[in-house]
Amino acid sequence: MKILFLSHHWTNNSHHSQYSGFQRMVVHAARQHEVTLVTWGSEAGSYTDEHGVRVVTIKAAKRDFLFLKRIGISWKGRQLSKDFDAVHALYEDCTFFLKKNSFTVTFHVLPGITVYHELKQKVFMFLKYNVLQKRAMRRARHIVCVSTNLLEKVPGKYRYKACYIPHGVDTEFWDPALAAGAGVPGLPGDSAGASVTTRALCVGAHGLDRELLTKFIIANPSVQFFIVGLKKKLDESPNVIYFKGISDEQLRRLYADADFMIRPLTFATANNSVLEAMAMGKTIVTSRIPGITDYLDDAHCIFIDKLNGLLLEDMRSGRPDGSVIREFTIRKFSWRTVYDAYVGLYKQEQ
Repeated sequence: MKILFLSHHWTNNSHHSQYSGFQRMVVHAARQHEVTLVTWGSEAGSYTDEHGVRVVTIKAAKRDFLFLKRIGISWKGRQLSKDFDAVHALYEDCTFFLKKNSFTVTFHVLPGITVYHELKQKVFMFLKYNVLQKRAMRRARHIVCVSTNLLEKVPGKYRYKACYIPHGVDTEFWDPALAAGAGVPGLPGDSAGASVTTRALCVGAHGLDRELLTKFIIANPSVQFFIVGLKKKLDESPNVIYFKGISDEQLRRLYADADFMIRPLTFATANNSVLEAMAMGKTIVTSRIPGITDYLDDAHCIFIDKLNGLLLEDMRSGRPDGSVIREFTIRKFSWRTVYDAYVGLYKQEQ
């Protein structure tokens, strides 16, 4: 089977890391099928083929004004589509010119779930929904949502062709057995700070309940918090270390060194850092909200509503077993499992 993928996230054009994000499915798809990816190239030049993936880049302006880069991807996809057995737009805003009833599209966000506060973000989402997402729903053969709360937001007239397939995670890279040897600047050794008994990790800003996380930091002075990927610091408490610009290998080391992950959320569909922590066999302290409960349950995490207030000091005991969490993740959310579900849809396009 020959599969054509369309994505605006790829390598250094992605806000995800190399081994994270939905685009990682393409690399695993190439193990089973002949795969081509259409994306926009870096301004420095085109990408080389990677892991058996043929990468086709479009010429595009430096800025994605009015989604012109994404629309350009869809035009190139339309031109190439006749030579493929299936077309899959990994993101719903790469479908504008694709032929009707000829493609699968994955939705990651819809209005009513993600809350945008800044005017720029509100305008972006308004245009994205009304110009690109509605058109994608009308024209797609298959609509896939990465969470059931997203599926519920699909208008009723399109629900017959919509389904839920979970987001995946690269369980081969996010493996605790591979974590040794990647030094992280600023990471204290085991002897640093005699008062530190427990290490908690928080990765990413998407959907983060910053106010609640700050309360956890203040309430747990003996817990060392590692916080990755925030533009603005939450708190200047001495038990917090902030990291940014670290490699995937260094991030993997942080997961391995942490006793657990803490990720309070205000909203969610899928969450890459939660899936990464699951693959690393880490207990996750998070919010019991739609979008998370598709991926975690009481047997494989600790929901915040089960805690004794804000206290985290006793998190070294009473946690789910890490090997159980990892095995659960491999079974349900590895890219092999997730991609097999998509192949069933692709076959319907032939």
